[in-house]
Amino acid sequence: MTTKIQSSAIRNEVKNQSNEAEAASRKTAVLVGVLFIIGTAAGILSGVLTIPIFDSSDILAAVAANPSQLVWGAILVLVMGFAVAMIPVLLYPIFKNYNEVLALGAVIFRGVLEAGTYIGIVVCWLLLISLSQMAKTDTSTTLSTLLLETTAWINLMLAIVFSLGALMIYYLFFQSRLIPRWLSGWGFIGAILYLAAPLLIMFDPQHPPLSLDSGVGVLMAPLALQEMVLAVWLIVKGFNNS
Repeated sequence: MTTKIQSSAIRNEVKNQSNEAEAASRKTAVLVGVLFIIGTAAGILSGVLTIPIFDSSDILAAVAANPSQLVWGAILVLVMGFAVAMIPVLLYPIFKNYNEVLALGAVIFRGVLEAGTYIGIVVCWLLLISLSQMAKTDTSTTLSTLLLETTAWINLMLAIVFSLGALMIYYLFFQSRLIPRWLSGWGFIGAILYLAAPLLIMFDPQHPPLSLDSGVGVLMAPLALQEMVLAVWLIVKGFNNS
């Protein structure tokens, strides 16, 4: 009788632990999905605020006339950076069970390095505000051009770091089967195409802008769409824990 009671207690304990693990996995999936959406929404809103400024023929004058608009755009970039940086951090405890090296690599590339590039972009934008408040001279114009060129190069580095991190994440998703393989495969192929975009621009003498509405946008669109599909999937379906 004692043995049966002990066996029943062990089974109940194992069942409780399994339920707790499933609940934690579900919570992580929802959080990751929400962070994908927050990051994307913040990036879009930042573009809405800042693109009219950067498309101006006189950027310093546009910045001087709309400094708060640029500050809010910068804040939204930081929100985006924080959101995307937390995704690999949340996934690390799960991914390390399949490949700890790649799980750590995803944290470094999609977390640390990507967040660092976003901070670099924000610093360049805020320096433009300082320049716009000074008397306009050839020097200030040259410095503003240099800051814009620096931002463009940081964007290219960001795209490379982002793509490499995405390759690690979607390989781990494919290996672990936490999401359907068609979805992780889509992300992996999309990351390869996304990586090609900044590399093509770097070797193009004209250095066209890196954006979805530019010529290389067709290479970036598949991953952008996939991450929104993934976000909805994680919120609605969660991870496949079987």
